[in-house]
Amino acid sequence: MFAKFLSRLVPLPASAHDHLFTTFAPDGAPPSVLNTIYHQYRNAMPDELVPPQHVHFRAMVDRIIGANWRRLDGVELRRVSSAYVTCFERAEAFEFQLALWRVDPDFRRFLAETRQQLITELMPLAAAESARRVHFSRWKECLAAPLDLEAETLLGLIQQMSPDDWHEIALHWDWNWGLSELAWITKQRGCDRATAVFVLCSGFPGDVARLRARREEDERAPFIRELAARVEGGFYQDAIFGLALSVRQRLAFEAELATARATGVSPWQIPSELISFEGQRPHDPKYAVSDGRAHFQYEYWLRHLAPGRNR
Repeated sequence: MFAKFLSRLVPLPASAHDHLFTTFAPDGAPPSVLNTIYHQYRNAMPDELVPPQHVHFRAMVDRIIGANWRRLDGVELRRVSSAYVTCFERAEAFEFQLALWRVDPDFRRFLAETRQQLITELMPLAAAESARRVHFSRWKECLAAPLDLEAETLLGLIQQMSPDDWHEIALHWDWNWGLSELAWITKQRGCDRATAVFVLCSGFPGDVARLRARREEDERAPFIRELAARVEGGFYQDAIFGLALSVRQRLAFEAELATARATGVSPWQIPSELISFEGQRPHDPKYAVSDGRAHFQYEYWLRHLAPGRNR
């Protein structure tokens, strides 16, 4: 108890937060690197996390040279370089920058205040990342757990699964694994409409509709065309799941459907509202597929099957 009280009175060494920083350019960042870092997240969507280091670096640069990047030299380059060190380098390099600007107390204070604010923002993010790693520390155990299903092929396993599982599989399917499994799933009456819409939009229906690709070696085009016809014709009666898409993914899907719809012909007359349909509940899978191999879905395994889960 007394030791904990003392720890609050004794300031932490400057290097205590070095684990929050990842050195990009230990020998100094040239203007080209500073330029790249400044612009790296300029197209980030509202729901995409921009690392605090980049947020503060951009704000510092805007304050130093204005909101439009230009060729740097002289004192501006030295100030921007110091801003980079403040946001990305560890304590020793930062302390050296503070020493360089001892003749400019206002700018020195600006660096110190930004560094402290950055540390305040990075600490909970580091804690969250540590918790995430702990949460997923049993991933390999999950993958190794024997399934309670038997089949000679992945498709044979999928045929024994539920619509919740099919939706999970579709969300994380790598199209390099082939189309036969997706084709089977989307031909089932029990396939949820959201699953079919996600698969359809992931297959670039705008390209297929506009180019009317019919090359025999392109199996994706006829698959997407048939799937679009089922969606357009109301084949999928179950609409239980919603699509929790990122902003970037939703915009991309809407653009694909708009391009396809602009052809003015079937089977491409699919309303974009299907993408934003909220559904009745999130899907709750028991199984998933990774690297072309079926396994228990991690959260399900952790809740119901993981050894020592109740301890």
